[in-house]
Amino acid sequence: MPSNKQFVISWQAPEFRHYEKTWGWYFAVLAVAILIVGFFIIQKDIFAAITMALLAAFVLIFAKHKPEIIDIELSSKGIRFGNIHFPYNHLKYFWVVHTEHHKTLNFHTNAYVNNVVIIELEDQDPDLIREFLLQYLPEHTEIHPTFAQRISHMLKF
Repeated sequence: MPSNKQFVISWQAPEFRHYEKTWGWYFAVLAVAILIVGFFIIQKDIFAAITMALLAAFVLIFAKHKPEIIDIELSSKGIRFGNIHFPYNHLKYFWVVHTEHHKTLNFHTNAYVNNVVIIELEDQDPDLIREFLLQYLPEHTEIHPTFAQRISHMLKF
């Protein structure tokens, strides 16, 4: 591991993990949405019915969205993820997930909303990334997927 403070690790990766969805997936989401909207209409809760219909429309639209390939850079100044720069003092800790199905670099930021940033590692060496980041951030040792991550992977979203 180079100890030079000007050492930079950079690569390109998709901005998020994308799962190809079958027509069955779209049909299932639409069927569940129709049932939920129908339930709220029967309950005479039009606001909830409209809200659920809009939510289902957003899910169907975003499900088709393909990730862009972005530049990622780790340096002594922080982490650049596309056009977003995270100085190390805005990050609490990091952890690397390296399993058979996932290879990601994760950060917990100081933000109140969207405080977990997940970066795909692609073909990067997780051990090299970990060693580099340990110079600047503590490592989080309790590595468990969040509830939202478990649900999104289960639903292939």
